[in-house]
Amino acid sequence: MEMKALLSIRGIGQKRYQHIQKRLKERGQNIDYLLSLSAERIKEEFGLPIQVATNIVTFAKEQRATSPLQQKNIAILTVDNPQYPQKLKTVLGDKAPNLIYVWGNLELLNRPTIGFCGSRNTDEHGLSITRAIIKQLAPYQWVVVSGHARGVDTIAHRAALEAGLGTIIVLPEGILTFKLRDELKQIARPDQLLIISEFEPEASWQVWRAMKRNQTIVALAEAMVLVQAGEKGGTFEAGKTALRLKKPLFVVEFEKKHANNSGNQHFLSKGAYALKRDKTTLEPNISAIVEMVKTKHKDYQQLPLLNLTD
Repeated sequence: MEMKALLSIRGIGQKRYQHIQKRLKERGQNIDYLLSLSAERIKEEFGLPIQVATNIVTFAKEQRATSPLQQKNIAILTVDNPQYPQKLKTVLGDKAPNLIYVWGNLELLNRPTIGFCGSRNTDEHGLSITRAIIKQLAPYQWVVVSGHARGVDTIAHRAALEAGLGTIIVLPEGILTFKLRDELKQIARPDQLLIISEFEPEASWQVWRAMKRNQTIVALAEAMVLVQAGEKGGTFEAGKTALRLKKPLFVVEFEKKHANNSGNQHFLSKGAYALKRDKTTLEPNISAIVEMVKTKHKDYQQLPLLNLTD
């Protein structure tokens, strides 16, 4: 919705409109943030008379009834909403997104989560390792978090769905711009999915948004698995973010080194945990991951959590 729509609200003229616009800009927020607040919060944060604040709330309700977000069961969660992911606030503090758009099963936020990242150009060996790790996670009913990019991200989401697990997709674009990949759409049940975007609903993909999205993925995960990374790019930055935020980072250790996994050795030298093949089963040895996630997972129960697809 355009900001100028506020001028249609009784009690908001050009002067108040500019005042609201200035306050939103200072907070790095858009009109959706304003329209998600209660009358008391609007009065407090924007210094408006209570009647004008009430008029804004009434306007917001009318708009939501016909908005694309409402029609698609997309919710807007501000940072003080009880359904907002507690993990984001705990890990990112005042750098947590002030507002997120969500669709799907919010209950997935209560379960232990494990994040996956890897180059879009990860080879078949790396992709098979991703599948093998997630297949072993099936008994734990954990949730896989990733970014829906080509390569490791999509394979991780798909493997989770095939294993009967939940998966959280964190977007580098607006939630109304997003389209679920066909290979995921064919097998996904609504209760297995949660889609999150911290950007305006119709925002397009941009590099800086992808980088910011990576930070959100790391914050939501109890531990991160880095499958393949070069020495620059989004996956490399995601690994750096995991170390900076002190999240356990498990990096696949390849026997053969090449350009596609040259970044892996960098992170192993910086204190990441080596993810190796079990000599008996010849599968990835995830025992350390299991123990780490069990240790790190805290009770983030945030009742009531909703399945927005119902």
